[in-house]
Amino acid sequence: MVDFMLTETREKIIEAIYSTLGSLGIENVVSTEEIGLSLEQPPDPKLGNLSSSIAFRVSKSLKRKPIELAQQVAEQLKAQELPLVERIEVAHPGYINFYFDDLKLAEMTIKKVFTEGQTYGQMNLGKGDKVLVEHTAVNPTKPLHIGHLRNAVLGDVVANLHKNSGWKVEVENFIDDLGRQVGVLVWAFLNNIHLEVPREKDTKLDFWYGLIYARAAQLLKEKPELEKGVDEVMRDMEKGGNEIADFSRHLSEMCVESNLETTTRANIPYNLLVWESDIARSKIWAETLKKLEKSENFVWETEGEYKGCFVAKFSRLEEFQDKTNPDKVIIRSNQVPTYIAHDIAYQLWKFGKLRTKMKYRPWNTQFNQQILWTTSPTLSNASDEFANAKKVINVIGYEQEYLQQGLKASIKLLGYEEEAKNSIHLSYKHVKLAEERFSGREGNWVGYHADAVINQTSIRAYTQVSENQPDISELEKRELAETIAIGAVRFWLIKFSTEQTIVFDFDKVTNFDGETGPYIQYAGVRARSILEKAGITPKPKIKPEKLTDEREKTLIQHIAQFPEIIKAATEQLKPHLLAEYTYQLALKFSKFYESQPVLTAEDEETKNARLALVYITKQTIENALNLLGIQVPAKM
Repeated sequence: MVDFMLTETREKIIEAIYSTLGSLGIENVVSTEEIGLSLEQPPDPKLGNLSSSIAFRVSKSLKRKPIELAQQVAEQLKAQELPLVERIEVAHPGYINFYFDDLKLAEMTIKKVFTEGQTYGQMNLGKGDKVLVEHTAVNPTKPLHIGHLRNAVLGDVVANLHKNSGWKVEVENFIDDLGRQVGVLVWAFLNNIHLEVPREKDTKLDFWYGLIYARAAQLLKEKPELEKGVDEVMRDMEKGGNEIADFSRHLSEMCVESNLETTTRANIPYNLLVWESDIARSKIWAETLKKLEKSENFVWETEGEYKGCFVAKFSRLEEFQDKTNPDKVIIRSNQVPTYIAHDIAYQLWKFGKLRTKMKYRPWNTQFNQQILWTTSPTLSNASDEFANAKKVINVIGYEQEYLQQGLKASIKLLGYEEEAKNSIHLSYKHVKLAEERFSGREGNWVGYHADAVINQTSIRAYTQVSENQPDISELEKRELAETIAIGAVRFWLIKFSTEQTIVFDFDKVTNFDGETGPYIQYAGVRARSILEKAGITPKPKIKPEKLTDEREKTLIQHIAQFPEIIKAATEQLKPHLLAEYTYQLALKFSKFYESQPVLTAEDEETKNARLALVYITKQTIENALNLLGIQVPAKM
């Protein structure tokens, strides 16, 4: 890789500020991490390329004026050699502003992107350690709705970012085929309720299952006495080794196969399907229980409100001291494990802390030519290829925050401090369509399921494609519309921070002119078109003085920030940072192209320099969209 870009420059500035504070006798007041947080790109380019507010943080504890401390630090920094930094200035009321050598930055950025190409933005943060990302986890009784799709897209982009950043990535999809929803569906089939719900031609199987489940749930609500039939089915499912359990697994597998048609359509692959029934049959929970019983932090209560229960003593952890009832029941007094019990076993397995092995077999070959594996009780082989992760990221909705806290606490109480630290819950809020809420149980998800959302988006994209490209074939129009629709849906689901509830507005999502996937895709298509029309491959060696317009300098600096954005998005688990960056890249490219002639530039040197800038923009857009799981269409 080409040496020294913004990431390296930023690190040098952080080190220089830290050592300067030390030389001024200001030690142990702030860390290099805090200095890094203080270093940001100012909103106005006139204020520099980077600006540090560290003087505000330090001066408060020293009871000094920020402007005085900033000036003192800046004077010492000026005497040091900082790569790319041309000058340092102090701005009221205490900012330290760093101005780069624009010509050197342009030359180095173009050289770096030309040299690295598709690998531009890759780094080695993970150093080959394994991160396990679990996402999607839809009960095998219905189709994915738009909220599930947000989960899957989030997990997919997080996995992409980690793979790009030097981690060995394993993506798992957990299938709860022993849950009550599956029991209701199996009961419905056994009692011929599915015959009351005709399956229309071309109806996806998971959609039909969802309608059957909703009909059965309504019937059970009207006639509660029928619940005992579901209880009997559940007992057979949990026991295993009988026709009901086998039928249940068959129904679940058929539903998952249908679910995977949707995730495949959305460009989402997996490494492993993990079935709850296989975990139960593998004795992973039995081994976990023995571990828990050996720990003094998990006890069988002999008195009080939890008498007869097996309880995790979260009250012994500092983070649970403010809770009214901090302890958590792991096994009820009737000897039935609670939901968290199997989660603890599964989490320990993910980290490779259990001796019990799972068995696997191939499920299919996915769209990316990667084999998808599944845990399996039969026709399978033991393998150490899966699990044994250094870090585990569970992508689960915010409503399970407490359960995930309990899972982390349980791992900690077992003495696995490092594993508890590396047990990460990536929480996210819901997705709404037209301000409506939807539920699998009530059956009002019809029209909100993921395939319907993609279909509606594709119809809107098709209309736009037909207007823009009236002469292409019908097949091309549909293929383009599908590519644009998937890009539009994925970008919309990733552009918001996980703390935000998303309102899915079809018209906004598919807008070709706005903060949308199609707008960015169009920028990629336009850049490629310019290069094709040029008829020549631009040369990476340019005269940087030919790129001195403010729009050119802004675009170059933004491209140079790409590795830094990837690092932040990966380490902070904030994929929306990459989405925002990519939109800004497309926007800055548009402003550059509209103001600076490329193909009709005033001379050959200027033309080559601008073509080189178009080339590195195209490459960076493609690299960013690849991480977001979005394709650049052939045309738009």
